Amino acid sequence: MGMLGTGVRGLVSILRARNIHVSGSDSSGKSLPVEFQRLGVECSSVHEEANLGSDVDFLVHTAAVGDDNAEIRKAHRLGIPVLKYSEFLGELMGEGRGLAVAGTHGKTTTSSMASWILYSAGKDPSFVIGGRIPQLGSSRQGKGRDFVAEACEYDRSFLQLKPEAAVVTNVEEEHLDCFKDMAEILDAFQQFINRVPEKGLLVLNADDPQALSLASAAVCRNIQTFSLDSSAGDWQASQLRSGGLGATFILTGPGGIRQRVELGIPGRHNVKNALAAAAICSWVGVSADKISEGLESFPGVHRRFEILARDPVTVIDDYAHHPTEVEALLGAARDVGFSGKVIGVFQPHQFSRLRQMMDAFAEALAGFDEILVTKPYKARDSREDQAAINSRMLTREIELRGGAASDTPAFRDARARLDEIVLAGDAVIFMGAGSITVLASEYAGRPGAIEIVGKLSKVGA
Repeated sequence: MGMLGTGVRGLVSILRARNIHVSGSDSSGKSLPVEFQRLGVECSSVHEEANLGSDVDFLVHTAAVGDDNAEIRKAHRLGIPVLKYSEFLGELMGEGRGLAVAGTHGKTTTSSMASWILYSAGKDPSFVIGGRIPQLGSSRQGKGRDFVAEACEYDRSFLQLKPEAAVVTNVEEEHLDCFKDMAEILDAFQQFINRVPEKGLLVLNADDPQALSLASAAVCRNIQTFSLDSSAGDWQASQLRSGGLGATFILTGPGGIRQRVELGIPGRHNVKNALAAAAICSWVGVSADKISEGLESFPGVHRRFEILARDPVTVIDDYAHHPTEVEALLGAARDVGFSGKVIGVFQPHQFSRLRQMMDAFAEALAGFDEILVTKPYKARDSREDQAAINSRMLTREIELRGGAASDTPAFRDARARLDEIVLAGDAVIFMGAGSITVLASEYAGRPGAIEIVGKLSKVGA
């Protein structure tokens, strides 16, 4: 249930690879993925008892589906086992050597990097991640021992996993509709890292005080760190050179590892992600040269600085929906060195998140040459939060910090403003975890969307 969600949909290909018949439901209104059709997967657009027959062996549901759901109630009446997605993922991970990547930011890219390195090195891993890797997808059933999973802290889902090795990329305030404060978040992460056994591996970000603080109470004895900001990390990127759509550096690690790496995706944050992926892949036996080869060939992840168009305007689609992620994204764009302006189109994800982090969002977004803000995307928001916040409030705060901001509540408003301001050489970055990706694709791919008009090189409709 909720089978088109980021997590649950990843289980489908794994189950079908095991010759298990899969059907489900999802009320989000999303279209059925092509791969589901190819695999013969049935998906109802409504949650109702008729979807569940007596021949069903078990029911897996996303955390967003409550116990009062009609299908779950019927499953209980029929004695059909009901598992949350995270519980079922934990069972799958338990069949192999579990490698989990957690953290407020970077866990999708880091788990994708690790999966790609293992695959490229011939380890034939299984994985379930929150993004889609070109050529591999968001999940895979391999024949190797290793099972990579993105470990999400929301609803404390990662406490259902029992990894033999784990990464924590960073810990910040997030999901405050689930956690009361940072103390509760840290407590959840502490419980998570204590699921790593004494003889396993725990990889922590030495540049993040909250992540590093977890080490003192860890059960695991083998703790390795990574760092760009100090010499304290076990894993380092020396001689770092960022520019264009990537970076080069010398990967250094325990045991005298010293290997040149050419990373094909931009941003310092992605260099850190690469260090974390290198640490966990080295632990499972991948050589330094194979790690380097994997990182060099890594194609990136869907909606993580995903370039949809290049000439005459660069159009980028990104999942950034937290102030720290926005800052990292803008930093990566500045590193690329676009000849024109860097323009952002931001759809806040959740009224509640924007309400709680208004100042931080305004600071992060003020750095764009111009930022367009749409109506927030509603997800688990109360009526109070929806009534208390709007896009204009954010643009005012951005302007107070010296930023150039336009209030464009509807997508058509954003499109109209882009048609007024975008010139050849500019980069337009669409940001958010909601439906903004639809506008990004339309803007990049609509026939006739980009026209060169004399020396102005203006983008027109």
